[in-house]
Amino acid sequence: MKFKADTNFYFVLYFFLMMILYHFKIKHYFYWTYIGEIQQLDFGFSWTRALVACCLFFTNLRLLSALDKRKLIFIVLSIIFAILTIPSLIAYTSGNIYPIRILVYHQLLFLSLFIFSKVKIDFDKVPVLNKEQSLYLLLIITTIGVLPYLWVYGPHLNLKNLLLIEIYDTRSIMKELTNPYFGYTYSIYTKIAIPLIIVLSLELRKLLWTLLGVGYLILFYLFGAHKTVYAGLLIVLVFYRFSYLQSVKLMVKFSAGFLIACLILALIAIDYPWILTFRRVHFIPTLLDICYVDFFINKPIYWSESILKSFVEYPYDVRHTNLIGEIYFNRPDMSANNGLVSDGVMNFGTLGVAINIVIISIYFMILNNLNIPSKYFGIMVLVIFSFISSSLFTVLLTHGGIALLIVSIFLLKKKKQEGDEYNV
Repeated sequence: MKFKADTNFYFVLYFFLMMILYHFKIKHYFYWTYIGEIQQLDFGFSWTRALVACCLFFTNLRLLSALDKRKLIFIVLSIIFAILTIPSLIAYTSGNIYPIRILVYHQLLFLSLFIFSKVKIDFDKVPVLNKEQSLYLLLIITTIGVLPYLWVYGPHLNLKNLLLIEIYDTRSIMKELTNPYFGYTYSIYTKIAIPLIIVLSLELRKLLWTLLGVGYLILFYLFGAHKTVYAGLLIVLVFYRFSYLQSVKLMVKFSAGFLIACLILALIAIDYPWILTFRRVHFIPTLLDICYVDFFINKPIYWSESILKSFVEYPYDVRHTNLIGEIYFNRPDMSANNGLVSDGVMNFGTLGVAINIVIISIYFMILNNLNIPSKYFGIMVLVIFSFISSSLFTVLLTHGGIALLIVSIFLLKKKKQEGDEYNV
């Protein structure tokens, strides 16, 4: 009888392979040594905590499996589970150096997203543009919106950036020329508007507009030399083909396979693959959670660096990212940015985490009720990852969070009477 592995099997494989990589290699990386010395604790292994972590993992997995695989929340919660929840569970097995409160924060995030996904809201009476209207509206907005960029950045474009050459020189030049309009709109164009032009053009079989969308994306890449713009194009094209369930299975299956490759290479002292991937994406955030909780839990800054900066005085001379980098990693130039949990703790302690969790849960509850077809998920990926790794209000205001919500409601929403194509 042939064994057919399902998504749950790959999640279980992913969890235990990640556990092995973490205790075999990652926790021995020098960053963990620094934090251990500061905390005067070791990153060890607790069998009791490991048992708790395993129980929580299978509970989380059972809840995830209970979600409708045809809905957006399934893939959103799957990504949160893979990138935040599982690393938190694994880091918790290190012993007392990983505070239980951080584990609780991540569990509350997972549970809140799950619970809010059960709330039903009828958006069917909200007017929505058809696909062709949406395409031409986005083309007009982008064509007009690109003009200030061409005026300011045009004389400084460097075609070598297309080959990833001199990109840091370009970033330095463009940084000096930026203004509030560029700061608030760059992510909207590169993460939402232009990728959506490409997807809608493909769907409507408009080759000319597809090529124009790709051209705009390349142009915006040259405006900032940000490699994520290239990644955005690839992500949009990849997710265009798959359902939510297929996407989750492919992501976890690939990750498990890559974990196996990293472990085999680590046995022969080839460490760069896991250093550049799983250490950076999955476990540096768990380390930063420890740092942020240690530093800010009893002295939050009350959003004095963001939405309340006009009313509350920021108490430090450098940005919080550089402050954490200097104190915990001895690198003043390090931008130790982190996501929902650290941002909440920094701004208002445990209550700040709760506020962030409720806001993000409501955000995805709304998106989940819009019945958005899976072909558009690539447009959402970069914004979702921004929520995972950046300040909540920064993502909403400057990384396209609010713009994505508006676009989803008025352009991507699918009415019930149009059929269940989104469920395929």
